[in-house]
Amino acid sequence: MKNTTWLLLALVMGSCLSVCAAKEAQPWETWQETTFDLEAGESVQFRVDFAQIPVRTWRLRVEGGDLTADLNILRLQDESLLYFETEEPVHDVTIPWGKGEEIAVAIVAGRAGGVFHVSFLGPPRQKAPAAYSYGVNRALEAYASGQRLAAQKLCEDALRADPADDVARVMLAGFLRDLHFYERAAKMIEIALAGDLPGDMKALAAQLQQELQELRAPLAAEVREGLAAADQELADGDPGAALATCDRLLADPELGGPARSLLLQYRGRALHELDRFFEAVDAYTQALTVTTSREEQAIIYFRMARLFLDMDNPTQAEGAFNIARQYGLPAGLELQAAEAVERITAGRD
Repeated sequence: MKNTTWLLLALVMGSCLSVCAAKEAQPWETWQETTFDLEAGESVQFRVDFAQIPVRTWRLRVEGGDLTADLNILRLQDESLLYFETEEPVHDVTIPWGKGEEIAVAIVAGRAGGVFHVSFLGPPRQKAPAAYSYGVNRALEAYASGQRLAAQKLCEDALRADPADDVARVMLAGFLRDLHFYERAAKMIEIALAGDLPGDMKALAAQLQQELQELRAPLAAEVREGLAAADQELADGDPGAALATCDRLLADPELGGPARSLLLQYRGRALHELDRFFEAVDAYTQALTVTTSREEQAIIYFRMARLFLDMDNPTQAEGAFNIARQYGLPAGLELQAAEAVERITAGRD
């Protein structure tokens, strides 16, 4: 299996979501600090937004010496609770951060009251890496918790909200690469590399571009263009047009196995979206017969499993998911397949 750049990307960026990894990965300096003199049980609230500390990740530290306090941190955009601990002398919270982020902080003094020192700790100002967007950070959190589909959707949402979010574009290209939508992924990478990507992301995007070039190289220009057209037609919600494009190219008796397999997969997806389920099963079955790549076969079985779910056939779906896993799925799809099998088994019980 080729190196899956998107997975490397997610793991590299996901490391900033780990408190321990983030604290050990870089030196920290104080960006802001203040103190609060609180009576026993007295509270103080304040907000922090991206403009105050424009970094990719930072730490909020509350210290009371021998005194204890409660700390509550709420992300305002989605009202999710980031942190809540009570009666601690020190709170040290690493916060994934980016454009559009804003939190509300509440500190409640313990039984003794006293002076509490609050620090915003970030990377050195001259070396702070460019921050990602709110949507990208949520996608990274979803991926880190094993929710691959949610992460992909969050990337799509981030790109719709801001078409200039090239980091979201690179991440989405990685997801599409693992689904073998090479043409759309390659187009996204080309657009992203023409933009203003952070240095680390630019290097990973270039690596993914090279990988996609290798994956697409064996295909004739006409096939690549046809796949790109079918991909765009599916993205535009026109599966009928995508089906016609695939059928036109599949009519060529000289078409090679790799190209035929990819076109049959696109044909299967178009038929699936048209609710022509049995024809879609046939298209995927034909794709299996013309490819000898275990990686390709794993993806086809994965697609068939999702199709069987829509056909209300959980038994066949479970079998297809298990074969896909046995043949070797990319990490994100493996996780999704395992979760699907677990849901099917639970429903049977």
